[in-house]
Amino acid sequence: MSDKAGKNGSRWLFIAIAAGALVAGVASRLRTRSQSSDADGPTDVGFMRAMHDAMRRDLTRLRAAAEQLDATKNAPSTVLAGWDGFRDELEFHHRAEDDDLWPVLRRELTEPDDIAAIDAMVEEHRHIGPALADVDGALHGGGDLPAKVDALSNVVLDHMAHEEREVLPLIERNMTRAQWREWLVTERNRRPPRQRPEFLTWVLDDASDQDAAAVFAEIPPPARLVYRLVLRPRYDAQHRWQVSAHAAM
Repeated sequence: MSDKAGKNGSRWLFIAIAAGALVAGVASRLRTRSQSSDADGPTDVGFMRAMHDAMRRDLTRLRAAAEQLDATKNAPSTVLAGWDGFRDELEFHHRAEDDDLWPVLRRELTEPDDIAAIDAMVEEHRHIGPALADVDGALHGGGDLPAKVDALSNVVLDHMAHEEREVLPLIERNMTRAQWREWLVTERNRRPPRQRPEFLTWVLDDASDQDAAAVFAEIPPPARLVYRLVLRPRYDAQHRWQVSAHAAM
């Protein structure tokens, strides 16, 4: 084995070990907090707001990229890396809500208007899939990228605003802290271990101080160090959403 290959192998081994430590730390923190004495206290949905803000960030970057790209050509790998990350996180998040969060919240509700708000969330999710498919096709040379990005942005932004206006307050009023943290644990467990560090770096990318605090609150200090020293530099090196001069129109 060459010295370069050996160094690369050692580096990836370190990353794998560090990522495993981070994942284990997050899991331990979530379990501990869900079992704590304040489990019946009010729910803090700051983590959900951080996820929404990360999606808004990527939609802004997608729109900026769409304005620069030649719609007749495939998007560059940097843009596709950003797109793939955004699409995967959005689809995963909505499945987690539909399968695991809304059923728990629905059981706590009695008012017809509140239940109707949950039904609206499920229905709105159905409209997002086709819009994602349209943008995906346009990014691979399907043409009319800006118009398709606008359509996707409108449906996702309207949905998140609706959820924040009507549904997040229902979670805060009707779900206990233990129920909320159980959902966070369930969502984490649905991800293969190798994908969990990817989510962390994605949601913290350019996060506000408030959003970062909400995410870091679920992570023990050693895992935060792993994120800063190992995972974040690896993520930044991908230059997601960047459009080089030769790729622009």
